[in-house]
Amino acid sequence: MDGGYVAKHTRCPMLVVAPEGELPAARLVWGTGDWLPPEKREALDWLTLARLLGWGVEVTYMGKSALGAEACTGRRWIILACEPGCLGEEVVGLLAKRLMEEPILVVARAGAGGQAIARLAGAARNPERIAGRSLVWMEPGPGHGWRCRKSVEASALRLSEEASVWATLEDAPVVVARKVGRGLIATLGFHPSQARDIDRAVTALLRHLLIWGSTAPVAWLDLEGTLVLRMDDPGGATNAHLRSWSYSKLGEADWAAIGASLWRRNARMSIGYVAGWVDDGDTARGDLRVAGRAPHRVPGRVYPSPLVKYRDRSGHMPGTLHDYEAEFRGIQALRAAGLGEVELHGYTHIHPDSVSWAKAPDRYEATSWFRELGGRAEALIASRPPDEHPLALGVAALRRYFTVHPTTLICPGDEWTDGSLERALELGLQMVSNSYLALRHEDRFCWTTHVCAAYLEQAGASWFDSGLPVVGYFHDRDAALEGISWIKRWLDSWQAAGARKLMDLRELAAAVGRRLYLEEHEGKLRLEVTSRGAPALVRPLTVILRLPGDRLPSRLPVSLDNRDVSLSVYPLAEGLGRIVLPPLAEPNSTQESGQASKD
Repeated sequence: MDGGYVAKHTRCPMLVVAPEGELPAARLVWGTGDWLPPEKREALDWLTLARLLGWGVEVTYMGKSALGAEACTGRRWIILACEPGCLGEEVVGLLAKRLMEEPILVVARAGAGGQAIARLAGAARNPERIAGRSLVWMEPGPGHGWRCRKSVEASALRLSEEASVWATLEDAPVVVARKVGRGLIATLGFHPSQARDIDRAVTALLRHLLIWGSTAPVAWLDLEGTLVLRMDDPGGATNAHLRSWSYSKLGEADWAAIGASLWRRNARMSIGYVAGWVDDGDTARGDLRVAGRAPHRVPGRVYPSPLVKYRDRSGHMPGTLHDYEAEFRGIQALRAAGLGEVELHGYTHIHPDSVSWAKAPDRYEATSWFRELGGRAEALIASRPPDEHPLALGVAALRRYFTVHPTTLICPGDEWTDGSLERALELGLQMVSNSYLALRHEDRFCWTTHVCAAYLEQAGASWFDSGLPVVGYFHDRDAALEGISWIKRWLDSWQAAGARKLMDLRELAAAVGRRLYLEEHEGKLRLEVTSRGAPALVRPLTVILRLPGDRLPSRLPVSLDNRDVSLSVYPLAEGLGRIVLPPLAEPNSTQESGQASKD
């Protein structure tokens, strides 16, 4: 970037051009959280990839105004997430004008010969197909290679003399670029979402393209090799009531052992807590104590889980004490040691009509009763005032007993409706963690199918091929039945597979909730880090820098949420360095956290 260039869209350097039908402006949830065909989420995949790198991004819709000066000035990346044939002469003409005037990297799929976008890009797709497993990055920057685990397909490309090859698949060009004025247009020989679905290494290639293809300095989040730990179900009554899910709760000694294992690995773990304990009202089946007292038993009444002790008399595990008070103390000790945080796993994990559940003949057998936010509960939830929504009650309970506002919703039984997700947005939650992950983007949730939740027993190196985080989840039931050694064994397996950072959902939300913008003005570099409603950093956060040539400074001025700090730059390679953002930077401080060198 030249010294006189001032970015207009400082916090949103990426513009994604999408078909309006894919990302409807009126919807507060983009994506479904379930599998979507890749042709229905191309723009969504680009948006969430940018957010996981730490970049601000805006979405615009097809039409000539999408690429006008007002929308494009100050962008670093423009992603054309649409069919190449939709880009007519007028739109492509505007794009060419922007490239002549702005140092932008445009990324588009290859068009057919004769199409306007193909002429501008100097590359067109041929009918022939290529396939293979060897992806190689040639330029710009240092070369790099990936060996895909599955065969990836692409279209053969026909290039003009002005186009250069940036990446190959089995020695055939699949990413090519042409310089146009001050900018560059990069052409993909494959559908990015389809190829990413086939092999995670394609995600790594696209990250590399965005980072090294940029004409300006770039900063991005270092989330490679990140395993996000998540334990579900502490606090819930499901284990006491549902026959197929019966087990005894973990005690304080168990939680201390879990904490010791996390501490040895410099790890944090999220606890998907259920703060409301539902009473079946059956005195013959079990004895209930709440805050040490025997309450009048009312079928369907909800009590605070941290205050409950329940002894099974004639249920699924006669004689067993389910000690939620001890569980609460164990969780509090783990939190106090900085080893994790509670998150919102619904309110009760049981259908909101708990009175009807308590009367139902199948209340102890039917799993469907233990789905709090699914379609069966939608009408009842909608009939209640907003502050009686299960999520509102759950948030209030976590604030009361843990003095914390959760960052993430973990839907009980992986069932939910968009209405519940919209209520989660109103309550200020930042993410949803189910089989896939939803990120809060402004005032909506955006699902990404490329951050998956793998059961803790599914450790494997392939999860880390994309360079994006993976959520490793399990239930307290696993530890109760298999022992704490089960957790330790699988954490060892994940670390052997490539997990180098073990964080919780709050730490991830704090990272991706920040926007990074590295700018150069009059030869001086400065990093702006902003957050809009994201939680505070709980540990130091590593950021990678890519600078032109070998101009790597020893220190970098950083605006960290409007506080000016100066941070050391640690060299990684030519033109590459890293800095560590401290969790609690004091105004005008040049001191860094003592933990920085560990990360």
